[in-house]
Amino acid sequence: MNAKKWTIGFVSLILLCLLFIAGSNYFIDPYGYFSAQKGENYTMDEDDYLREQKAEHIKYHGGEYDAFLVGGSKAGAIRCDKLSDIDGYKYYNCWLLSGNFEDYYNYSKFIIETAHPKKILLHISTSEIAQFDREAKGDIYEIPAVMSGESKTSEVFKFLFKNLSVSYDTITSKEARYPVTQSGERNLQKYYNYYEGHRDRDEYYNYLMKEMVDPYLPRLIKGTKDKTSLVNSNMDYLKQIKKLCDKNDVELQVFLGSLFIGEMVGYEGNSFYSWLSQMVDVTGGLWCFNNYNDLVYNPFNYYNARHYYYEMGDLMIDRMSGKDSGHDDFGIYLTNDNIAEEIARRKKETGKIREYYKKTGTIPLSNYEDATNITKDLKYWDGNRKITMGIK
Repeated sequence: MNAKKWTIGFVSLILLCLLFIAGSNYFIDPYGYFSAQKGENYTMDEDDYLREQKAEHIKYHGGEYDAFLVGGSKAGAIRCDKLSDIDGYKYYNCWLLSGNFEDYYNYSKFIIETAHPKKILLHISTSEIAQFDREAKGDIYEIPAVMSGESKTSEVFKFLFKNLSVSYDTITSKEARYPVTQSGERNLQKYYNYYEGHRDRDEYYNYLMKEMVDPYLPRLIKGTKDKTSLVNSNMDYLKQIKKLCDKNDVELQVFLGSLFIGEMVGYEGNSFYSWLSQMVDVTGGLWCFNNYNDLVYNPFNYYNARHYYYEMGDLMIDRMSGKDSGHDDFGIYLTNDNIAEEIARRKKETGKIREYYKKTGTIPLSNYEDATNITKDLKYWDGNRKITMGIK
């Protein structure tokens, strides 16, 4: 074989390999990137590139909605049909895995420019105070080109030539998929499935809470780290969101979602209090469901240490819409007039938890049968007993 034939053969082999890689990634589509174009892929779940799907959905369908919920993964449990109780608007749930304030600004800007909404409802998870930049976690955490203005062609090539191991894992995986709803909510059925079969408090806590909660608890003694730089970054973007909404005559409503007591105590400290006070000052007032109340002590109201069930989301909406929820201590509307009093109360309650922890090495929790468990009738469980989060 002469050099020319050898070169042609080698180049042809390389091209065939590249074509095979690109074809496999396109048709298997392990990130859901290609099927998400035009925003009509409603089979994607939380492991796919939801940031792209949501951006494309807003681009092509944003005009079908009056308002948008923007927030991190906790916000995924807020039901859009329930949200209309607040103001009568039709909502789309634009929750993001590991959302941060920069994400919230980018999505708010994109929504306002693309869909021209009446309202942005911003859900704050409190975990935003722990970490600002999330893109380093992986490709599905990046702002997509359709929003950022970066090259769409480069983005397409990036996903065409991903490592084939991801496509292989996709076609060989036997794990069930739980697609998000068409209106954007997170699918929680795998968590409800586990809940249905594990109503013993210790077993439920040890599997779904312990690994994430226990590392927080020593902060009750050692204190929390200073987060001034993160607080400042968060506030810079919140101010930009507020300015953007005011300029475009879009209503902005901000609220802090509920936290399980085990995560909540991990944030209590001067940085958090400063962050909370500044958010109140920027917005003029907000609902805070990250507050001390009886419900946060019951682990069965949360599907893991950092996320609440649909029922808790419903209850937050009831409170914000002025309905009688039966839980008047759940959530507080904070203003510049009462924020100092609320911070003083939080410090006092945190001190009580600290003393309890010193004596017992743990935190006080309610059990399944306690009246504070608002999820035990499994209102939103679909009855699927076959899948229990991979646990045999």
